[in-house]
Amino acid sequence: MRNSKDAEHFATPFVSRTEGVNLITKEGVMRPLAVLGLAVALSGACLHAQSMPAPEGADRSPLARLQSYQQCDLPKHERQLLEALNHDVEGVVVCALREVAKIKLAQPECTSDPIVARVHELVHEGATPTISYKAYLTSIVLSNPRMFTSEGTTDFSSDEEFFTALARRLETFALRDGR
Repeated sequence: MRNSKDAEHFATPFVSRTEGVNLITKEGVMRPLAVLGLAVALSGACLHAQSMPAPEGADRSPLARLQSYQQCDLPKHERQLLEALNHDVEGVVVCALREVAKIKLAQPECTSDPIVARVHELVHEGATPTISYKAYLTSIVLSNPRMFTSEGTTDFSSDEEFFTALARRLETFALRDGR
């Protein structure tokens, strides 16, 4: 090692030294970077697919259809959804919130206590106001899926369109005094 700065750098957690090269272990940075890389790649693929001309009559929506959510096995995907709900990237969290809401709309009887608890935490402790607001809308869906029956059967083209529809339904319901 050349100086004390190098010694200090190599002493940090999750960093090892091999012939003067830093190797970052999966526990430190590689796993979050891999998830972020996957999210960026999927976002790019969706944008690319949306920019391509679609065959006549083809669906251009990047979001899954209702039938996919009706067949979803929530216990099988619970761990992945929780990881996404705990992610640092806002877009990943918002996508997970949409997935949770869409699953609940497709399968009103289906529930997951850890997911419900995390959504309620995000309402109050979301990293951004957008996350908190969309978590709030998702929590209303989790509590009252029957209120959003038309949103559950509509195919939306984006997360924004989906959450806007939920907000409008909630506003309409509130203005009618819940009748």
